[in-house]
Amino acid sequence: MSPLTTIPQALCAALVLLAVAILAGPRTAAAYDKAAFVAPADKALVVFVQNLRQDEKEMFVVFRPNMECVAKVRGGQAAVVPMIPAKHRLYVTSYDTFRIDLDLEAGRSYFIRLHTVEKALWRVSHVTPVRRGADSLKDLKRWLAGANVVRASGDQCQGKPLQERTNRTQRRVNDANDEWKSSDDAYRARYTVNKEDGLTREDVGKL
Repeated sequence: MSPLTTIPQALCAALVLLAVAILAGPRTAAAYDKAAFVAPADKALVVFVQNLRQDEKEMFVVFRPNMECVAKVRGGQAAVVPMIPAKHRLYVTSYDTFRIDLDLEAGRSYFIRLHTVEKALWRVSHVTPVRRGADSLKDLKRWLAGANVVRASGDQCQGKPLQERTNRTQRRVNDANDEWKSSDDAYRARYTVNKEDGLTREDVGKL
């Protein structure tokens, strides 16, 4: 067979392999709707984002000090929660429990990323509030890409007591508060959300 006749065959084989590789590889996430993350003029918006594929079966629960549920967030979701502009304390629990202190301003949107990391024989939880001047703000667009937006009105847990024994939830709260009190200022700053950390309508439009 002439070498010239083998070139088209080799080219076809290469194209087939390329197509198979593309189909087998990770798919590009769908674009998100920026409008979903714009806060109303009289409320603040808090968005909890859990974007990792390996977290698809993992759920984070956000609740208030009175053990009232704020949101349940699964892998691939962005839970959008309108909140009164004021100071709030929230707890986020999965494998671990974190305390977050927030000072919210009307017309601003605040983002908190939730994910897990594998450590030896288990996974550990990570909570990352997005803050001005931090790397988290640069990463926000990537975290939101392809997220399935879930509004508070569609979350059946919202505003209801947590579905676990009260003493177990209280242990979570106590552990998170003890960690907060025993840690240094840098730790507390990492889990504090200030008014200026919120994104305006114009900021969200640039994501």
